[in-house]
Amino acid sequence: MNSGQWSNIKLGYTENNLATEVLCLATLYFPILFSVLQETEIIEVKKTDLHLERLVRAEKLQLLFNQSFPAIPISFLIAILQSAILWPVQRKSVLLAWLTILAVIAIGRMLLFIFYWRAAPEEEKVLVWEKPYFITLTMATITWGFGAVFIMPDDSVLHQVVIYFFLVGLSGGAISVYSAHRTMTLVTLAVLLLPTTFWFFMQANLLLTGMAAAGFIFFLSSIRSGKILSDKLNRSFMLAHELKLAKEKAEELALMDELSGLDNRRAFYEKGGLLVKYCLRNGKLLALILLDIDHFKRINDTYGHAGGDEAIRQVGRLIKQVIRKSDIGARIGGEEFAVLLEVSDRDGAEILAEKLLNAITGTPVVYNERSFTISASFGVSVCVCGLETLFKRADEALYRAKNSGRSCVVVDGDAVEPQFESIKVELTPE
Repeated sequence: MNSGQWSNIKLGYTENNLATEVLCLATLYFPILFSVLQETEIIEVKKTDLHLERLVRAEKLQLLFNQSFPAIPISFLIAILQSAILWPVQRKSVLLAWLTILAVIAIGRMLLFIFYWRAAPEEEKVLVWEKPYFITLTMATITWGFGAVFIMPDDSVLHQVVIYFFLVGLSGGAISVYSAHRTMTLVTLAVLLLPTTFWFFMQANLLLTGMAAAGFIFFLSSIRSGKILSDKLNRSFMLAHELKLAKEKAEELALMDELSGLDNRRAFYEKGGLLVKYCLRNGKLLALILLDIDHFKRINDTYGHAGGDEAIRQVGRLIKQVIRKSDIGARIGGEEFAVLLEVSDRDGAEILAEKLLNAITGTPVVYNERSFTISASFGVSVCVCGLETLFKRADEALYRAKNSGRSCVVVDGDAVEPQFESIKVELTPE
């Protein structure tokens, strides 16, 4: 295509030639762009853990928001500089229209950053901003990439080369700024370079053809180098989050009793200390429920240690089902459990203890095709006091419950009539 035909396209005089040029550009451009995207996280199916992948994506997007804001005013200043260079050889209305579109998009992008900083999202909530970021970045890139073709002067090869020089410079900047996100990097490079590159290839000019070939080689090499850098960053982010999740998991396991699924003794005292401080500071009433599985040694002797373990598991499950999320349930010894909670009155703690007792005695333990019932003794203390005092009073109440026939609830201060001591054991036919 000669320069006269291209001039007619830009002036809108030859619509057929315009359609032909756009079709040629689209035919060459979009298959390459699609092949590039096939290697990115948009099309590629990840085999990593979904939650971990989302955390990594969120951190990469946070990095983009933190480091790419200066690119917005810088790119607009470059556009002004380029327009000043083209001012003598290009129509003023074309350049002003192009600058106006860039200015509107730049303002929109800056507003997006301001809203993001005000929202201050964390972890996966950052991903809500991924689509707006990508759309506004793509709009700015399209205005640069395709806009460069339409502000291209007809008769000045020098100025055409200058425009390409600016585009290559912007492409290099995009690699450094957006390298954390491979998709955005590749889309930015493709949209910036390929339209003008293909236009250069279609010109009957050896210099422009040579520059287009060099630009295309730069584009392909950028894909390779960008992939290496992006993979390294992605792996670094992935390892960081894997270590963080592993640390959290280790801390969780360190505070959990594996057999019962409840908190262990250490966790009980850590969490309980915080609850006690809160209640003492606000004058709230605290209750401690201690419970001990009755005749646990006899259960072990009759059903083996595995049967005893199953009884502990069941008590742990029942405690989690009955107590509130705000209550602290833990296994603090072999067959001894504790529940610490805030209550409004003494009766609330006693009612909860009775509910736990009914759940434990009313739910048979099934183990190795055999079932047996268990019971537990409860000691309850209620006061506005420290954890040590609560334990002392609840332990005294528990001692009285055991001496009063077991399988009962004793609240600190109660007098309990002695009861006949027994253990319920039922076997199902083997």
